[in-house]
Amino acid sequence: MKNRSLIITVLLLCHLSLFATTPYDLEGIRALNVLVLDQDDILSPQEEQKLLKALRARLEAEGISSQKDGVGAMFVKLSAVKTKGVSVVHITLGIGEEGVLRRGASSVETFVLSYSYEEMIETKDVETDVYDSVINYLFDEFMEQYEEDNDV
Repeated sequence: MKNRSLIITVLLLCHLSLFATTPYDLEGIRALNVLVLDQDDILSPQEEQKLLKALRARLEAEGISSQKDGVGAMFVKLSAVKTKGVSVVHITLGIGEEGVLRRGASSVETFVLSYSYEEMIETKDVETDVYDSVINYLFDEFMEQYEEDNDV
């Protein structure tokens, strides 16, 4: 029994150390298009525009241009299930880039998911809580990774 506990502890520590850094690379990103992919129409058009405007403003404040012809796109993907007056919302903030050169036997341009961070929330006030999650949590996590990768 004691050996089993020791093995489990060692495996847990190894597992945690493997995921100390993320597999994503945000180095050199200077411009991003911003999109909201609302799969279940949980946001009103006004709230979606408010979210887009806030994301663009946060990017610009951090020195990242939010233009259509950027390196790639920052996207917020939303999906939800509603039960008994409560919604469970799955939110993903990600960066996708086209035209990235993949080296192998031959060089091929491909689409790359450069970054992804997600959260699931349970809420009665979907629009307010989604906005708060994206702007005050998921975006902050993105910026932490961005600053680490770009020595900011």
